[in-house]
Amino acid sequence: MPLKLKLRGKIWHIEGRIDEIPNSKYYRQSTRKTEKKYAQTYLDWFKNNAIKAHFGETKSSFTFSDAVLRYDANREMAKFLLRIMPYLEGMQVEEITPKMVKDLGKIIRPNSAAVTWKRQVIAPVSAVINNAHQLGLCSPITIKGYTEFEKQRQDKLRGKQSGIPKTPGDWEWILEFKKVADPHVGLLAQFMFETAARISQAIALTPEDMDYENNRFNIAAAKGQPLKWVRISPELSAELQALPPKRPRHSKGRTKLHGLRVFGYASRTGPSKKWKRYCKEAGIEELVPHGAGRHGFGTEMTVRQGLDVNTVAEAGRWSDKGLLLKTYAHSEHADQKIIDAVRTGRAQAESSLQSKSLDNNRKS
Repeated sequence: MPLKLKLRGKIWHIEGRIDEIPNSKYYRQSTRKTEKKYAQTYLDWFKNNAIKAHFGETKSSFTFSDAVLRYDANREMAKFLLRIMPYLEGMQVEEITPKMVKDLGKIIRPNSAAVTWKRQVIAPVSAVINNAHQLGLCSPITIKGYTEFEKQRQDKLRGKQSGIPKTPGDWEWILEFKKVADPHVGLLAQFMFETAARISQAIALTPEDMDYENNRFNIAAAKGQPLKWVRISPELSAELQALPPKRPRHSKGRTKLHGLRVFGYASRTGPSKKWKRYCKEAGIEELVPHGAGRHGFGTEMTVRQGLDVNTVAEAGRWSDKGLLLKTYAHSEHADQKIIDAVRTGRAQAESSLQSKSLDNNRKS
């Protein structure tokens, strides 16, 4: 029977033999897709790679699984690789092409944006293979990101625009949010705004990570930054010290209880429902935690308070100062600022010319 799709419950499976391969074995496996069009994309991808593996020249016996075993992945990268492994684990690294990896995005995350594909598929595969290359085990791979046309096409298909700039938080937003929020979620928002901590880092804090006597906390490593002690304001330190730590709720299927957390949540999605409700109750814009916190910190310190970029980058733990300025330092009231600057410049020039004219009249 030729390779074809078969619906089992809500999931599409592939079954049959590949006619193009002599004496093909019988394949039977899940596509993990509930929509037929995405399952068909998977089938085509699977079939093409099986044919290539059968007839193509084998350059190496080093597989993607071998490369993954030699890669020291952090928690986030490991999560992405778990989704990728069913598609590449048995393939020889030399057979993996840039196009093959780029096509995986629409198979693994069909409803996501192209920028998500780049972060969750292209970046992990590139990191794994190029790490193996550094060890002398295979050739390197270079995978270009998606073009603007590809990004826009995917946005059109999923009916949602990607790359929309996040609105940064400010002190007025934080204080209005805290008025209606419970103490743990309210201080979580303020903590991220004052320290530029990501929500995953803030959520992970335990009482042992806090040093209230010296107004500092021990933040987890992230995005190339090591674990380190970070200073906080005495006012925030006092509020956090008065906040009783909580044990996150016992999640379904978990046999071991969570330890105490400063903000009382086990995952970054824990406070999401309350967060949205509090924004509505406070009558303020619904900012995402990353926008209210890290983006708010970057904008507050560079744009509103005028601190130099080196100081802000070090305090906010940005390895790339250009990224801080490009992504996190949002301009505010740009049109009015330009008009004010034009008026100021003109007034200064007119005053200077008037002074010169008076000097010339005196000399004459």
